Amino acid sequence: MGQFTSSMKILIINCILSTAEKGVIQRKESISDCMISNFARGFVELGHQVTLLASQEFKPTGQDEQIPFEVIYFPSKLPRVFKPTLLPWPRGMRSWLKRHASSYDLVVASESFQISTLIAARVCPERLLIWQEMDRHQQLMFKMPSKFWYNTIVPLFMRNVTIVPRSKPARQFMTHYSRHVSDVIVDHGTDAHTLYPDELVEKAFVVVSQLVERKNVDSIISKFAHLVTQEQYNDYRLDIIGDGDQMQQLKQLAITLGIQEKVIFHGFLPHKKLAEPLRHAIALLVDTTNDLNMVTIAEAITSGTPVVTNTKPSTASFIAANGLGIVRDGWDENDLIQAISNYDAMHEACVREGKELTNVACARKMIEIQIKKS
Repeated sequence: MGQFTSSMKILIINCILSTAEKGVIQRKESISDCMISNFARGFVELGHQVTLLASQEFKPTGQDEQIPFEVIYFPSKLPRVFKPTLLPWPRGMRSWLKRHASSYDLVVASESFQISTLIAARVCPERLLIWQEMDRHQQLMFKMPSKFWYNTIVPLFMRNVTIVPRSKPARQFMTHYSRHVSDVIVDHGTDAHTLYPDELVEKAFVVVSQLVERKNVDSIISKFAHLVTQEQYNDYRLDIIGDGDQMQQLKQLAITLGIQEKVIFHGFLPHKKLAEPLRHAIALLVDTTNDLNMVTIAEAITSGTPVVTNTKPSTASFIAANGLGIVRDGWDENDLIQAISNYDAMHEACVREGKELTNVACARKMIEIQIKKS
């Protein structure tokens, strides 16, 4: 590969643009708020030209004029077998890469266990970094497809490709299958222009989440209820930002617990609108039953907001090691009281560590890894 110039061409391959709950793709008017778009903007802000390859099934319904980079969509081949929500087979991507990959300085493909990543590993391995979030085997079909892929496909067809983990657990997982796993961890990245800290804090906790079963938001509401029934904490509120099929059920729970005036359901908010309640909260609350790198955790830390979470998210160990919040399975109202008491120290730690979690910092790390490799 030639020398890198100040302005580079970056190709990002991320077929699945958003989580499809129960296999249903909710197409949006814009992909501007999705994780990979924010990641791409980090490279753009550094002055680089970016192209994103994605699945046609996730194409937005609007014109998406807010996107400062090119997006090329590929229809999925054999979608009944290779489901676009899990393992899309992008028709035409191989021939596109054969024609165009040589014009890019860096190719970043999301996840080892993706057909699009396998295609890139065969066409342009020397330009490729695999950005790995998965830190365990997928449960589908008793883990057999996942175990086959990681034990066979990765060592055979991705053996010379550098894998960049998004968390410490992801790194530990991939070292079982590859000798080329980066020591540098690159998180999802956050938009520092929108998500930034300030010193104003309100008597409020916040949830930023899909309102679906695996997010366990009902448990958070119940724990918050135990806090506000104590007289000295009666004036605290819980902001819930997000939408999903459990919305009405959760509203009814708040009524049943007698705290409906203290639990505010905002619905889905774009980042520009959720930024203020996020940065002014005492803590982001997480009690998920099944998640990996939660983008909202990095967004909270960048906003100077500590995190109270169980150990499920991949970034839980990072939070605990750096004093960015409280990590405990089965956390309760006593942990919320501790978050109130220790807010200043945890907020300061978030401000310090959050600078390395911006999309610009993450893009810079990716480029540095590729330069070192080349």
